Amino acid sequence: MKTLGFLFVVLVLSLSVSSYAQDVVKVTVEQQPEWLTLNGVVEATQRSTVSAQTTGTVVELPFDVDDTVPQGALIVGLDNSEQASRVEQRQAEVASAEASLVQTQKQYQRVQQLFEQNAASSSERDQAEAAYNRARSAVKQARAALEEAQKQLSYTRVTAPYAGIVTDRWVELGESVQPGQRLITGLSLEQLRVVADVPQQFNARARDFATANIQLDSGTSLPATELTFFPYAQQPSHSFKLRMTVPSDGLRLLPGSAVDVQLKIGDVSVIQIPRSALRIDGELRAVYVVDDNDTPQLRQVYTGRVTPDQVEILAGLKPGEIVLKDWSHKDDE
Repeated sequence: MKTLGFLFVVLVLSLSVSSYAQDVVKVTVEQQPEWLTLNGVVEATQRSTVSAQTTGTVVELPFDVDDTVPQGALIVGLDNSEQASRVEQRQAEVASAEASLVQTQKQYQRVQQLFEQNAASSSERDQAEAAYNRARSAVKQARAALEEAQKQLSYTRVTAPYAGIVTDRWVELGESVQPGQRLITGLSLEQLRVVADVPQQFNARARDFATANIQLDSGTSLPATELTFFPYAQQPSHSFKLRMTVPSDGLRLLPGSAVDVQLKIGDVSVIQIPRSALRIDGELRAVYVVDDNDTPQLRQVYTGRVTPDQVEILAGLKPGEIVLKDWSHKDDE
């Protein structure tokens, strides 16, 4: 026998099933997850725009769009002559204030000793103490001004807050910038997430299971973690936004890419048989079923999901029936 024949032909073979004892399998029902397929979009967990925090002229731009930037690397350098001059000025003011403090402190100590010896009046002591307190306050103010000037100087060297890729560069060399002006936008590929919209009718069930997989074009399936269901429906679709984290190591996933999201919404009873038991001939899907007389007979079935190892049977078989695991043996008869 070389072919199955037409769709409704049933072949009754004379050979007893006992001859194929090693090639039969009992049809059983298995509980498997029920998945809802959604369209998802990859996003970068870390994406930010670095803005200027001081005035200056752009003198260094080591990176451009699509360049990889290490964490802490210089991404924008501003002319710092004004800020450096202000730091020097503030340092001089601190030195002057500290010198004045030393003098007023000594004067206060002398007046205090004289007051204790009844050689100075209380008003003289009060005046010396007030001068000493003013000098201490002047030192604090001078140091605070120096700290602010140093901070403004540090703002002239803008560094990457994390390792990533430049997605936008908003300035050019020689351009003058002001505080708040955008400089560089970048994102990190170390941690990615996927967002998808869950239809309203499946939202409650999906929340109960909180299980999802990400299907890539390569066929790779990745388990999603940290599923976050937004607590409000989007308008006008009335769907609920779902955000989940996915690993990115070695997968070359890029933000903006489309992926399939398999979201668990329940469990279903599924009849599965080995892929080797299924015969495909054009539109025909059939298996050999052993009847009550231990005789293999060909029966048409309707299939669902097919994998290299298993076939889901939607109709045509019942739990407890016996099928031949390898129909190719029959073709050799």
